[in-house]
Amino acid sequence: MIRYYTEALAAGVKERIGLKQSQGGYLQEYQLPTKLSSEKEAVQSVNLSSHDDFTLVLSSELPESLNLLLEGMGLLVQATSIARELWHHFSSTSILEQVTLIFALPSFWYLASSARSFFNHGSPNVPIMGKGAAIVLPTWRARLQYITQGVEMIHQGYRKYTDTIFQIPTVNQNLLVLPTKYVNELKSLPETTMSSSQAVADYFLGSYTTLQIHLFGHVVWDVTRGQLTQNLGNHVEPLVDESEYGFFKEIPACEDWTAVTVHSTFLQIVGRTSARIFVGKELGRDALWLETSIDFARCIFLGSGILKVVPAIIRPIAALFSPYMWRIRRHHRNARKLLIPEIVRRRKQAAVTPNWKSRKPNDMIQWLQDASEGADARPERIVDRQLGMSFAAIHTTTNHLANVIYDLAARWDEYGSELRAEVEAVLAETDGQWKKTTLTKFSKMDSFMKESQRLNPPSALSFNRKLQTSYTIPSSNPPYTLAKESYIAVAAGPISLSESLYESPAIFDGFRFHRMRTAPGGSAQSHQFVTTGLESMTFGHGRFACPGRFFASNESKIILALLLLRYEVRFEDAEKGGPTAKGAEATRPKNMIFADACFPDPNVKVLFKRRAD
Repeated sequence: MIRYYTEALAAGVKERIGLKQSQGGYLQEYQLPTKLSSEKEAVQSVNLSSHDDFTLVLSSELPESLNLLLEGMGLLVQATSIARELWHHFSSTSILEQVTLIFALPSFWYLASSARSFFNHGSPNVPIMGKGAAIVLPTWRARLQYITQGVEMIHQGYRKYTDTIFQIPTVNQNLLVLPTKYVNELKSLPETTMSSSQAVADYFLGSYTTLQIHLFGHVVWDVTRGQLTQNLGNHVEPLVDESEYGFFKEIPACEDWTAVTVHSTFLQIVGRTSARIFVGKELGRDALWLETSIDFARCIFLGSGILKVVPAIIRPIAALFSPYMWRIRRHHRNARKLLIPEIVRRRKQAAVTPNWKSRKPNDMIQWLQDASEGADARPERIVDRQLGMSFAAIHTTTNHLANVIYDLAARWDEYGSELRAEVEAVLAETDGQWKKTTLTKFSKMDSFMKESQRLNPPSALSFNRKLQTSYTIPSSNPPYTLAKESYIAVAAGPISLSESLYESPAIFDGFRFHRMRTAPGGSAQSHQFVTTGLESMTFGHGRFACPGRFFASNESKIILALLLLRYEVRFEDAEKGGPTAKGAEATRPKNMIFADACFPDPNVKVLFKRRAD
């Protein structure tokens, strides 16, 4: 059996990297250069006939990048052939050693696939980042490098190719990073041409994590852009009420300086606050729903991240043994157990209640029901979409809030009092009542949030799309065609640090955007946290810009306003203990990087103290 797999592997490798069999069998030697350089040099023949073998001719006449790739392919094939010979040794060894070999074989296959990935997935005329001068499997090595250094690779690519297209070798495929000059031409193209929903589903390995395209299809987009955004004003008071309840449940008394783990604490508060609008007050406070909606997203992030580094050929097996995949399916079962009875109850009630349209609940579950037709109206599909909404809303808002609180704690003396004064002044206009217009008047807070996001974006990329059909960019010269099945994005992170757009872009300036709005010629509606444009693309841009950003903005402002009104926050002085002294500089904790994503450190503690007055 092992011999069968070994021989099949060797034949598959030969086929995958395009080697041809001669009439007398596979050719009997490699030809490898003694060294690689841009100069012409002799090619040394190396007899490897004992390893069953092939000829790969590396010529100094070829581009150096192709020579590097061919050399890596040659070394890989040699290693595979040697693995076949090991059969004669392992066939007489223990079962444990044989099982080990079986599991090692798919890894060889994966490496062979990676060796040819430049031809299968890349665009040969577009520069690819991260390959450098790697000798063995440069594209594969670049893919591994992307996992730990993806953000830096994107920044390097943007600095080098600001106005042209370049490629990033992500774990699963090559991704084309486009300059912003093409965005206005592409931003309104339909999903049938390039799909943001499919790009998200593929990014999170939806076939394994259940994050399939129907969770982000037109129903979710329409409801989010429509009912959710149109009802923002009506939901201010419920959001305030649920945020206050969340503070009461999750944050200790803090009569003296008390260490609070910001991320986990505010994850619960955001989960509770979002649930109030998504599933209503009663279900939103159900402990099982909170655990389900919060951990569902965590499992998708972590589960897909781990599976991405597993060779695709054994990914189905790895998924079967992944505890994150088990938990995802458990969360689906729990969500259906909780929500389907409520969906059925409402349908029955709608059938017997006069004027149901004016009396029905005003929450996400109801909106999804109203917008769903045909097969999409099945209760389990509505529940799946509700989980998709929770995935999109809870962790992204929590990460943003954690970043803002870290920035605030590091600069409390500079910004805390002024931000609090703004909140107090705005609420004083309405005798402490939260109105539809209250949040729109938090100009300095909005600026602080946008500046924190500018320096701590959730990803170095945005405007992610998957091509559903080939498409030629109209203004490209020479004409450039985006191939079907290819992936594109824009380097949103590097753009936000551009010196052509911002003065001292690497320096945190919390009121930067407030000054832009209030400067002569400025507009109160410009440079808002939710504003998108070629200079601010964290939320994307155009027809498929993040539709939930308006809800996230309101939710964040309410939570931050309550924090400012009730607490003072500082980092702990590592040497002296206790809070950092007034006027002392505190160091903001570094973010965590995985591929193109950027996360606030979830283990960081911030000292909270309740206001004496």
